[in-house]
Amino acid sequence: MQHHSIEQKNRLHRTFVGALDLLDALGREADRWEEECLSYALGAMACDLYSVAEIELEAFARPIAKRPPLEVLMLNAKPQRFTKEMLRHGLDFVLNKAAHPESDAVMPAVVAAGQLDLSASSSNIRSAT
Repeated sequence: MQHHSIEQKNRLHRTFVGALDLLDALGREADRWEEECLSYALGAMACDLYSVAEIELEAFARPIAKRPPLEVLMLNAKPQRFTKEMLRHGLDFVLNKAAHPESDAVMPAVVAAGQLDLSASSSNIRSAT
């Protein structure tokens, strides 16, 4: 298990919330690239892999013109799995798990429902291009 500072975890949690708030301000759901980045970041945080979450959140912020075209094409061929609401519920789960590690918290059904197609996912970490 990796050990990360409370400051790093809190910063990444705020960055994740900021990404969802940005989408709210834009009045839209995440596009397939953004959704993939956010879902992988959330999964990484749930597994205490905050360095992976950081990479995914950096990829989320990548301008459309800087995203790898082939990867975007492959992602756009797949259906959306997670809404902003589902991602927020997932973050609540991660934060609750972190605050109460002794509990046997069960993943919210709204988040678990979006995980049906995880085996079809390709790479979990975006290459920096």
